[in-house]
Formats: sequence, structure tokens, C-alpha cells
Amino acid sequence: MHKHPTIWLICITFLLCSCGGGKRVVQVEGDSIHFKYAKLIRVYKLQNCRVVEIKNPWRPNEILSRYVLVKRGTKEHNLPTGVVIRTPLQRLTVFTSVHCSALNELHAMDNIKGVCDLDYIEQPEIIQRVKTGRIRNMGNALNPNVELIMSGNTDGMLVSPFEKSGYGVLERTSIPLIECADYMENSALGRAEWIRFLGMLVGRENEADSLFNKVEQNYRHLAALAANAKVKPTIFCDCMMGAAWYQPGGQSTMGKLYMDAGARYIFSDYSESGSVRLSFETVYNKAHDAQIWMLKYGRNQDYTYSSLQKEKAQYANFTAFKKRRIYGCNTLKVPFFDNEPFHPDVFLADAIKIFHPELLPNHKLVFFKSLQ
Repeated sequence: MHKHPTIWLICITFLLCSCGGGKRVVQVEGDSIHFKYAKLIRVYKLQNCRVVEIKNPWRPNEILSRYVLVKRGTKEHNLPTGVVIRTPLQRLTVFTSVHCSALNELHAMDNIKGVCDLDYIEQPEIIQRVKTGRIRNMGNALNPNVELIMSGNTDGMLVSPFEKSGYGVLERTSIPLIECADYMENSALGRAEWIRFLGMLVGRENEADSLFNKVEQNYRHLAALAANAKVKPTIFCDCMMGAAWYQPGGQSTMGKLYMDAGARYIFSDYSESGSVRLSFETVYNKAHDAQIWMLKYGRNQDYTYSSLQKEKAQYANFTAFKKRRIYGCNTLKVPFFDNEPFHPDVFLADAIKIFHPELLPNHKLVFFKSLQ
């Protein structure tokens, strides 16, 4: 039988709740909705629902969460086990700024009725809606106002899971906790593809697919362009945070982004998929001769070479400092953490412009700029 390249027929087994409250195993046929890059999410399309499985990023053989997406107004019978979510969600509480930004891109701002950590949200429309009462401030994400969430008739909460963390009293409510583990994907396109799941939740699936397809097309084109670069500069990133200097691991999204942009990332030999905690001496020994320094930071005032040296005199010993090849992104002024996760193509274009300016002569830097 000929199979569609992106959707194939498979058999999946779920525990179904019987009328008496027991559990029985039933074989169910369903189409798998193919995700090309995201490794932590699987979606199955059944006759009366969709089943979404989120893999546990910290225990690869386990399922973190299972959701059963049911269209509003349809009958619920013989549903697989899982948290039932009636879509489209209409009264969401969103715990992270990055997911607010993604929903805004999906034109689903009206679906957001509550946010946490308002101080870290930079979208003007969110801030304005909080001021006018259209969106409620639900408090700190680590200690949200549960009574306010409950009284707002919230029908779903978008949260970011952490290893061995719980959600306290929120887990005892009837409101679906939707764990978005997108940040644990180990490829830029893998994380960006999670916008398709968000689209399913708010009834914007076509818009989400269209947005992701454009990002994918741009990213692949840019990566192919950078792959042809004859010279690959050596690069490292960021700066000391207290007693530690964190560098992206070689298998991390950011580490791979630097390499896709046509650079030789100094710490690519570290196998971690997250950040690696290093000492100043370790970074200096490996990176002091690197040609380019990519610096993300959050400060009221932009870094300059003078202020960077004043903060730590040894920074001036790096070749990238001496040759004025440091590029900074002040995340207090530029919405990097909101926009980059679902637009890695924009970051890639910036990096290529910095590493290989001749390849993108007309591109204007979005996130980064040269230190003064």
C-alpha cells in the first residue's frame, strides 16, 4: 500500500476507561501526524479525538504527559486515557513569555485570559490588555494565584516542565496543565515546530503549519548558504555569571545554530544538549584565540568594551576583544528569548551576517550588534 510521506497509518494501544471505572486495553487505529524535527512530541489522530504524547526529556523511555484533544461540542465516548482538553482553548493562562509571543503570532491573543511573570513579558499588547483587565496577572509562575486562575474559568494552563518539579495545588484542580517541553528539544527546528501543537490547542492549526513551513524553508536555505563558506571562524559566547561561565553544549540548540551558521564553535566537543558550567580558566584556555565572541546579556546599559573590561579585566586578553569582534544582544532591550525559539531562522541570518557578511550583504542585524 502506498503511504503518504508525512502521515502513516499505525496501530496504537491505549488504556480506556470503562463505564465501571476500571481500565481495559483496546487496540485503536489512528493516523500519526508527522513532526519532522521535534522529537519530544507525538500526535495521533483518532476518529473522535487527537492524542498527544509528550516524551519525558529526562527519562527518554517514559511519557511525561498524555493529552486527549476533543473538539468542543463533540460527544466524548471511549476516549483513551489522558488529560482531556476541549479545543479550541478559549481561556488560557500562560506561564511563559515565549508562549505568549507564539500565540500572538498565531493571532490567538484573544485566547489568553491570564499570564504569569508579567514583569518578564515585553509584548505591548499583553501589557495593554492587563492594564485594561482583558488579561489577568496571575502572579509568579512558581507561586501563582490559584484562586484567581480558578475564578477566571481557565480552561488550560501552558507551563514549562522542569526535572523533578511539581505544580503544587495546581495539580489538584480540574484545569488541564499542558507541559510544553519545547525548550528541551535539541535542534532549533525541533523547538520551532512546537508551534504546530500550540496551533492545535487554539484552533489555529493551518496558521501554525504555514508559519513553521516558512521558518523551515528560510532556515534550510540559510544553512545551505553557510555550508558553502570557505572559511569558518572560531567562536564562543556569553560571559561570567557569578563564579561560572556557561557555554552551550555541542548538542544544544544554540551550539548547533552556531555550527549551522558556518562557524567552528569552540565548545562543540562537549556532548551536552544543555549549557555546560565552566570556570573562567577553562573557557580562556580553549577560547582565548577565538575570532568572534557572541555575547547575550541583560543590562540596563549596553555593554561597551570599556564596561566589559571594567567588569572583568581578563576579558581584554581574549583575541576577539583585542580585535573588536564582539557582538552583543541585550536581552532587556531586544526580545531575544521571546522571538528566537520560534524564529531560529532570524538568529541564523544574524549569525551568518556576522560570520560571513559577504553571504548576506543586505541583511540588517535583528538581535545582535557590534560592541562599541
